[in-house]
Amino acid sequence: MVDPSGVSTLDELAGLLRDLRRRQARRVRSSPLTFGELAARTGWPGAAIGAYFAGRALPPAERLDALLRLLGASPAECGAFASARSRIAARDGAVAPASLAPASPPTSASSVAPASSLPRSADEHGLPAAPAYFAGRAGVIARLDRMLPGARAVFVGGDAGVGKTALAVHYGHRIAGRFPDGVLFLDLRGSDPAGPLPAAEALRTLLAALGVAPADMPLGLAARTGMYRGLTARRGVLLVLDDAADAAQLRPLVPAVGDSVALVTGRHGPAGPAGLDAAGLTLDVFDRTEARAVLAARIGAERTAAEPAAVDRIITACGRRPMALAVFSARAALLPELSLAAAADALAERTAFAWSYDLLSPAARRLFRGFGAHPGPDLSEPDATILLGRSSVDALSELARAQLVAEPRPGRYAMHAVLREHAAGGTPDAERAGLQDRLVAHHAAHAGGHRATLAVLGLAIRRGRYGDAWRIAEALDGPLDAAGRWDDRIAVAETAIRAAELLGDPALLARAQRAQSAAYLRTGQHEAALRRLREAADCFHAQGEAGAAAACRQDLAAVLESMARFTEAIVHGELALALFRRAGDGSGEASARAAAAWHYAQAGRAAEAVAHGEGALALRRELGDPHETAAAVAHLGRVHSALGDRERSVERYREALERFTELGDRLDEAETATRLGDALDGAPAIGLWRRALAIYERVDHPSASAVEARLGL
Repeated sequence: MVDPSGVSTLDELAGLLRDLRRRQARRVRSSPLTFGELAARTGWPGAAIGAYFAGRALPPAERLDALLRLLGASPAECGAFASARSRIAARDGAVAPASLAPASPPTSASSVAPASSLPRSADEHGLPAAPAYFAGRAGVIARLDRMLPGARAVFVGGDAGVGKTALAVHYGHRIAGRFPDGVLFLDLRGSDPAGPLPAAEALRTLLAALGVAPADMPLGLAARTGMYRGLTARRGVLLVLDDAADAAQLRPLVPAVGDSVALVTGRHGPAGPAGLDAAGLTLDVFDRTEARAVLAARIGAERTAAEPAAVDRIITACGRRPMALAVFSARAALLPELSLAAAADALAERTAFAWSYDLLSPAARRLFRGFGAHPGPDLSEPDATILLGRSSVDALSELARAQLVAEPRPGRYAMHAVLREHAAGGTPDAERAGLQDRLVAHHAAHAGGHRATLAVLGLAIRRGRYGDAWRIAEALDGPLDAAGRWDDRIAVAETAIRAAELLGDPALLARAQRAQSAAYLRTGQHEAALRRLREAADCFHAQGEAGAAAACRQDLAAVLESMARFTEAIVHGELALALFRRAGDGSGEASARAAAAWHYAQAGRAAEAVAHGEGALALRRELGDPHETAAAVAHLGRVHSALGDRERSVERYREALERFTELGDRLDEAETATRLGDALDGAPAIGLWRRALAIYERVDHPSASAVEARLGL
């Protein structure tokens, strides 16, 4: 047994992982798995795998467990390794570069950016710009100053439109200097009609802002919570969490220890949502003195002083609510000739929102209603143009001048929940349906920018536009995978499956099932991936699509092999081979025969293994691709090695090495030289390993560390 009970450093852990890798190779009578092979089996970046074996990075718990199982560790060893990992993380404050990542493109093994890289200004994750006309609230700010020292979370509650967000942003700018590692802002969308931001997605956004790369993003709420709390415990970050929904959403986002603090807003009482332990206060409407100060700041002290009675009537009509006063004063500032008495008369009969809306141009009014029809938390200028049916620049500018929309990030436009409710309520059903159908149709034809289209995808299903929904989901699959958003990818594929079922289209259903299987593999959910692959293979087969069915069977075999279920892998590999033959796909047949050779070798069935390996080589020669032919020769060397036939293995590796060298394929030359060295002893082995190391060092390849270990460097 490999015993990690005394391990307390990354170097010691990496050494034992290398021991496991060598032990696994001895057990299967093969050379140790390369980082490339481990990357192919896991979907992780090769650079990250190299960093784990070299002791440069601590594997996250999920990855360590998967790696141990691939290397044949026993349950007892897995438990001991998990304990060792916890000790190292606690001692070093290490942040694991987590979970399954795309195999391509490779990313850095470093998981977390330095604290100095945190955003400190109004950008994607930093605070929005400070409110330009903030006034009053001196008493509230003094109370916050008294609450903040020692608090993990401070909650600002209150009804809609009382200025909670403006206060939080203003106060965040005021105290930002106390937090050496930056300030982060996140809209939790607690009052959004489409539903609040899930806690796991909120954590993904915050972790990304804290420097966690997409390829290293943990999967699941518990894993993300653990990483997030570790990061916030070691840094001093101010987290401004706006519009919280409930305690279940907030609890994982509140720092547990350390110097980080969460400033939270929501439509709750002073303690926040039930079950949340936080200091806090309830924000009320302005008192009359504060309301007068706000109006004076926005429309001019001389103007308000000239009509004090009208100012009092306006304050009463606006209910002393900051949102209503802001909308009124923004419009009044655009109309300097307007008497405040006339404005007060108008407000006596309607709300400030309705009054300001009536003064908009027809295009701006239509776009205002479009915000109420849009399903996302905010929208881009292209989305606004779709809603308007022509360029939206002027209309957006008009809405912004009237304080009816804001631009929290460049190119993204948002509307306060109160105004959005007003916009939705004032849009006729037929117009809303037309606007939404236009959005869906456009995104189906030009799906991209998954922040917008995820929301539109749900809208497409609700509108019964299942073909459009399937197309949007298919277009999202690649971008979500590249971004490491595999939980979203699984959910999007599920929507595509549902859409295909509602369309009654088995071909689209099979494609969606296969896409979801790939997403499940990214998250280590092998049984779910196998289930979807079987369904897709059967569906393709029923449609007479032999090539697609064969590809699914080959995927099934590969997954089963990664789980050491070689007998089942052989069954599906043979089915894939038969289907590729039926489809007349020579390249697919060669690939299937090569895979079958390895499966048979792993099962100890030498005759079938060699026959399939030789068959794959013959096919590659017929197809005339010199690189694929060289790869088939090298693969035969690996098959013979797994079967314990050292002489034939060496013969094939020598031939492959010569071919790769002639082709100028340096990486395959290095890998084959490494394998050939593993099959030899003494000076010949050392010479081959040095040859491989020189190539890997020339291109800064992560496999260099494994060759260095062979050379004792």
